[in-house]
Amino acid sequence: MRGFWRLTVAVAALGCGAARADGTNWYAIVTGNGTPIGHAYEETHTRPDGREIVEAQEIDVGETVGASTQLYNKPDPATHMSSRTVIEENAAGRATSMETYTQAGRGWSRIHAEVLSDKAVITRESEAEKRVVTVALPSDVRFDNGDALLKTWDRHAKLEFKNFNVDALAVDRVTIEALGPADVQGRTPALRERFDGAGLLAAARLLVDAEGNIVEAAQPLFGATIIVRAADRKTALQAHPVYRVLPSVMTKSPFLISHDSMLGHIRYRFQFRDGIAFALPATGEQRVKLEDGTATVDICADCGPGLPTDRASLDDALKPTAWLQSDAPALHAIADPVAGLKISDSEKMEMLRLKAKPYMGVVDFTGHYSALETLKRRRGDCTEASVLLAALGRTAGIPTRVVNGLVYSRESYHGVANVFMPHSWTLAYADGKWRSFDLALDKFDSTHIALTVGDGDERSLLAASQLAGLLVWKDMAEVRTAPSN
Repeated sequence: MRGFWRLTVAVAALGCGAARADGTNWYAIVTGNGTPIGHAYEETHTRPDGREIVEAQEIDVGETVGASTQLYNKPDPATHMSSRTVIEENAAGRATSMETYTQAGRGWSRIHAEVLSDKAVITRESEAEKRVVTVALPSDVRFDNGDALLKTWDRHAKLEFKNFNVDALAVDRVTIEALGPADVQGRTPALRERFDGAGLLAAARLLVDAEGNIVEAAQPLFGATIIVRAADRKTALQAHPVYRVLPSVMTKSPFLISHDSMLGHIRYRFQFRDGIAFALPATGEQRVKLEDGTATVDICADCGPGLPTDRASLDDALKPTAWLQSDAPALHAIADPVAGLKISDSEKMEMLRLKAKPYMGVVDFTGHYSALETLKRRRGDCTEASVLLAALGRTAGIPTRVVNGLVYSRESYHGVANVFMPHSWTLAYADGKWRSFDLALDKFDSTHIALTVGDGDERSLLAASQLAGLLVWKDMAEVRTAPSN
C-alpha cells in the first residue's frame, strides 16, 4: 500500500490571490505539461460591515486501470474532490472568521475558525468527531496570503510575513522574492516559500502582474508539477480527463535495489532543484549531512541519532491532537489491553500494528483522515495507517510521531516497477530509542527516506510531497562493512 497526498490541498496551498474586487476570478488547474485537471475560482462580495471572500477548487482524481477492470478496458472510478473556503472580514479589513469545507468522495471535513484579537478558536468537524483547538495569533498575522502587500511590493526587496493557515490549524511564515525582471507583459517571476519556523514547507514559482496580482502559481510535487493559472470561466470549466494520480507520483529509481540491500545500509545523495535547500530530518534510522548544496542521507537500522528524547519532547509526542485522538474511548478500547501487558514497548507497538491491520481492509487513496475517521471508515492508504498506529501508540503511553517521505517498490505496482513513491509510517520511542514501524508495508527497510516528521497533520503530509519535488537524485550506493581479519 502506497499513499499520496490530497491533491486538493496542494492546489489550495498555491494561493493565486486575485485583485479581490467584487466579482469572480477563475483559474484553470493544469499539470506541468498543460493538461487540464480541474478548476478554481474566487468570489468577493462587499457588504456594509465588511467583505465575504469565497475560494474554491474542484478536481476529479483516479488511480489507474486496475486488475479488476483491465478485462473491460475501463479505468477505476474517479473520485470528485473539492474544497471551499469562506473568509469573513470586518470593515477594517481584518478577518473575523474562516471556514473550509472539504469533500473527497463521500468523506468530508469542516474547519471553522473564530478569529479573535490574539487567538483563533478552531472547530474541526468530520464524520467521526468534533474537536476544538486554540491557536495563538501574533499581532502582525495576515489572513490574505500577502495579497495586499503585493499591490505595493518593491520588487527589489523580499516580502516576509506571517499568514494564518486554516487548513493546517497553524501560522506559516511566508517569503516572496523576485527571480528576475518582468516579461514583456509586465509579469514578474517570483519564488514563494512557506516555513514552519525555520523549516521549509513548500516552494512555489509565481507570476505576479504589474498590478500585484498572482496570475500563475506552479507547485512542484514528487513526480509532477501542478499549476494554477488565471483563466476565463469557459477555459477553467472545460472538460478534461480524470487525473490519474498514482502513475504521476512514481519516479524511477536510478538502480534496481536488491532485497538484501533493502535490509542493509544504503547511502543516497541529492542535490536541490534551483538551489532551494532544506534540512531533512534525522530519525533513529536516518543520518543526514548537508554540504555544498548536496544532502547525503544514510539509512540503516541504527544509522541515525533519533529525535529529541528530553521530557518535554516526549510529553509532546504523547498529546492527543485533531489527527491523533489518543484520548478517544474507541482508541482506548483497542490499546488499553496492550498497554497493560508486561512486555517491552517495541513488542507493544508490534501488537498494536497487528490490532490495527483489520481497520485497513479496503485500500482507498483519496483524502486524508484522522485516526478516529479511519476506525470508522475501515479504509485508507499509508497515510491513514501511519496516523492510526501513531494514535494507538500514544493511547498506550508510547510517544509517537508520523513520518512522511518516500519508499521504494521493486515489484510491479499499478503497472510500474523499480520506483520510489510517497509513503508514510510511524516513529515510536520504544525501549529508549526512536524506531520506525510500518503498518502499511509491515516492515521498515532502508528505502524509507524521511522528509518530514509531524503528528499526522495535513501540513506535514503536503510538505513532504512538495519538498520531494525539490530533490534531484545524484546517486545511491549500498554501504557494506569490510570483513574483519
